[in-house]
Amino acid sequence: MTTCVRSTGPRSTERPLRRRFDLLLGAQAFWTRAEADILAARRRVLVQAMTFEGDSAGLAVAAAVRRSRAGDRRILVDDYTRVVVSDRFVLSPHYLASPAFRAEVGSTRAMFRSLRDEGVGVRTTNPIAGRLPRYGLRNHKKLIVADNVAYIGGVNFSDHNFAWHDLMLRIEARGPAGFLAEDFDATWRSRSTFRTASFDGLDLYALDGRRNPSGFADLLRAIAGAERRIDVVSPYLSSPFVEALGAAARRGVRVELVAPLANNKPMVRHFLLDRAPKLGLHLRLVPGMFHLKGMLIDERRLALGSSNFDFPSYYSMEEYLALIDEPALVETFVERVLRPMRGEAVDAGRLRPSPWHVLRSRIVLSLGRAVVSHVGRNRRTAVEWTG
Repeated sequence: MTTCVRSTGPRSTERPLRRRFDLLLGAQAFWTRAEADILAARRRVLVQAMTFEGDSAGLAVAAAVRRSRAGDRRILVDDYTRVVVSDRFVLSPHYLASPAFRAEVGSTRAMFRSLRDEGVGVRTTNPIAGRLPRYGLRNHKKLIVADNVAYIGGVNFSDHNFAWHDLMLRIEARGPAGFLAEDFDATWRSRSTFRTASFDGLDLYALDGRRNPSGFADLLRAIAGAERRIDVVSPYLSSPFVEALGAAARRGVRVELVAPLANNKPMVRHFLLDRAPKLGLHLRLVPGMFHLKGMLIDERRLALGSSNFDFPSYYSMEEYLALIDEPALVETFVERVLRPMRGEAVDAGRLRPSPWHVLRSRIVLSLGRAVVSHVGRNRRTAVEWTG
């Protein structure tokens, strides 16, 4: 049975939630605000990421948590960080060949040991422990809760992630921060479950990786009910979202996709270049790589969070999703995200991947979807950081 948690507490002591959204574009804008909130917190500082590395970006986050005077200081980091550093597998020839890479791997482990030794709780989510199929069971959430301020979005804590164009949503309100802190606690205790709560202009979804189709149902219904247009920004858009967008396009809805040309997962670019025109989707490619994700439906409902709107998100990843009905935030997203990205993007209509690239992307993505849809039902755990 799906567990669904609804917020029912009083909100009379809070200002209207719509005045407390901040869309922070770029790692520097995000971290400037987040560091100040962490250092100002006195009750709790909860930090979660899939990638959290011992480079300048990660060490800055660790230093802020270490300096925090909050009574409850805890970090959840996915086991992905043990296995992959700077987009390279730790167990690879590169580890032997590159002293700098070995130093960063060592720095990452030392960083978490130091935090643990100084009284910060550190746990690892979803240990892989040599079981390759569990590689698809990642906790993809990015979260900071500092007292009654919360951040969700796409930014991981590493230099290469800080370099990518991305965003975080800052929410300053007791109800949402409390909901997200409760989800953090549940994950900490290996009891994560699908949870959702509704606030003024904001629906929050904490997806547990096992019942994500239930968690994405409202977003898919919103896509199916779109009347005029849908704008999607994502580096890794894939099934089943691309098919849902195709169904909207067949109804006459204008669907525009923005994706990176220099994608660090080029098979996704090949997939979109082949699939988008067949589904009636208008694909534009931005030079370089970005990690930003968002979906705007009929210029009034905005979907943000950690989800890339892809099949790992749908079947196996633990994610945060926010559906927001707030005109000021929508306007900010249009002015600061969509319009600049459209301005630098090129129409992908004239680009054609080779038949070999198309075939390879179909095979690999289909196999990946089959694997994660199967293993996604497995239980998630969190264990103490060791090493």
